[in-house]
Amino acid sequence: MTRVLLTGASGFIGRRLLDHLRRAGVDVTVVGRNAIAHADVTCHTVATLDAEHLASLPAHLSFDAVIHLAAAGVHPSDRDMDRLVQVNGHLPADLLRFAQQRGARAFVMTGSNAEYAAAGQQNVAEDSPLESLKAYGATKAAGAILAVAAGVAAGITAVNLRLFNVFGPGEAPHRLLPSLVSRLERGEAVPLSEGTQLRDFIHVDDACRAVVTALDATLTGVLTSGHYNVCSGTGTSVRDFALAVAAAVGSDAAALHFGELPMRPDDLPRVVGDPEKFASVTGWRPHTSVERAIELAVIEMRTESKPES
Repeated sequence: MTRVLLTGASGFIGRRLLDHLRRAGVDVTVVGRNAIAHADVTCHTVATLDAEHLASLPAHLSFDAVIHLAAAGVHPSDRDMDRLVQVNGHLPADLLRFAQQRGARAFVMTGSNAEYAAAGQQNVAEDSPLESLKAYGATKAAGAILAVAAGVAAGITAVNLRLFNVFGPGEAPHRLLPSLVSRLERGEAVPLSEGTQLRDFIHVDDACRAVVTALDATLTGVLTSGHYNVCSGTGTSVRDFALAVAAAVGSDAAALHFGELPMRPDDLPRVVGDPEKFASVTGWRPHTSVERAIELAVIEMRTESKPES
């Protein structure tokens, strides 16, 4: 049985990934600041996820691989520069060194499309220019580069999966899908921008499949150290996404007031990835269309919100 150390298990993707890993027969140990109540998963809580506290974990623990999801700055209000540098910039390489000490042969971390600088009309490939001006994207890119380089130096296969716009049940309330669903189900009007921005939306289960696929591919030598996009290669406008949510909820599309809000200054017109590098090696592709993924997400969100009888 493959033994994995997982960080970020209490987050949106991490909670979902736990289920995918257990179904794949992976023995998961979680480390983080928040305790996890999950069957068959060992959890170690630490005050801070850093090199010092990692070293305090029981000496007998060893792993085949580390999956690193923890990050700072995911929420727009979480933009403290010191924290971004420590968690996004330094922690990945620290964790890679810890992985080496505990016998790991593979290191899989989740990055972000925010690591790329402003995109043009072409799909963003892994050799596209990286972000150097925005703190979140720059620290994510820097941390991933250092971790992959540290992996190469240590003889550990280290991969950074640059996830594009992951969505689904369990997202934070401020994000597009849950905010649309909650307001539409309350019968409220929803002020939006024109919605012309194109994004590469990926259902959370497809993203989790990509992580599990990468884990297997690194351990078997199929995937080599480097950076890989996890995306569909297809752009969906925010307008079309919102209309699909309204249809799934059963709400009148007239409740979506496009053009009432201005575009945010940092809102790029087009962010669509090129999936071929990862897909050509592993065979991974998204299984679920955006429309179907929205339908499934709304069904699950409604089920979870029902009070127990």
